[in-house]
Amino acid sequence: MLVPVFASGTDSEATLVLIRRSNTLQRDPGHIAFPGGRVELGEAPNDAALREAEEEIGLSPFDVEAPVLVDVVGRHSGEQIAAYLGLLSRRPTLVANHSEVESVLEVPVAALLSDGVAWQERWSTGADERSVHFFADPTVLGDDLVWGMSARILWRLLERVAGAQ
Repeated sequence: MLVPVFASGTDSEATLVLIRRSNTLQRDPGHIAFPGGRVELGEAPNDAALREAEEEIGLSPFDVEAPVLVDVVGRHSGEQIAAYLGLLSRRPTLVANHSEVESVLEVPVAALLSDGVAWQERWSTGADERSVHFFADPTVLGDDLVWGMSARILWRLLERVAGAQ
């Protein structure tokens, strides 16, 4: 999974690239996510992140500075998701591959750090209890809600950003 970030506007505001997954997909249709997918046989996870971003939104791997691993998150299925931060030197021209992506969203990081935009809830299923993270802001996300794996990765990344300031 790639977490693309670029500087936007006259104040060089850090902006994230997210996608709305196609409603025709079997897994997580319509969810807001980062570009990503499965690692192919013999492929390194960071190369898979770059390949998937190119396939899904037309982001050239040459526009991404060397991706840096920011997190590895486990799913309940036992899968491990590696998230790579990909810094872009300029605002990219992105085109959604509509077989996988309904639309591309550009979200200012500052908006996600605003009061009331992010929260977490404790969910329990039998003996299993976990924190579930959410992001919602009608001014930058409209009616969309970021939650699940993408929100967990975003939460951890923003904690690091906020802690570094």
